[in-house]
Amino acid sequence: MNLPPGEMAQRHLIWEALSELFLDTQLQTHDHEWIAKVLAQSPYTEDELESILQHEVAPILCANLFNVAGEWTGFDPDWLAPQILKSKRNWRSWLSGLIGVHTIRKEWQLILRLVAANRIAVKNDAE
Repeated sequence: MNLPPGEMAQRHLIWEALSELFLDTQLQTHDHEWIAKVLAQSPYTEDELESILQHEVAPILCANLFNVAGEWTGFDPDWLAPQILKSKRNWRSWLSGLIGVHTIRKEWQLILRLVAANRIAVKNDAE
């Protein structure tokens, strides 16, 4: 994956926020709000965010949702970024991404609504 340095830094923030959806814990309201705030502050559209979720983050982390002793404290960003960057885009990663997004669909829909609400609030404050 070749991204300009500025966009790579932004992508790291997005990856870290989205990784929270794949922890072996029940996310709380403040978790959803934090994830949505990070995503809302990004330059990406909701469709682009979903694509990042499905094609970059979910293929690497979805297995954690099915692991009996999965990660629950958080994924190390120094581990996560290289894993995403070296991931091969093939039918296995596509399927993993699809399964991962399907598994967290309910939470993802909630976060998308919060992202939209955050963006509307920022826009209204600017006017």
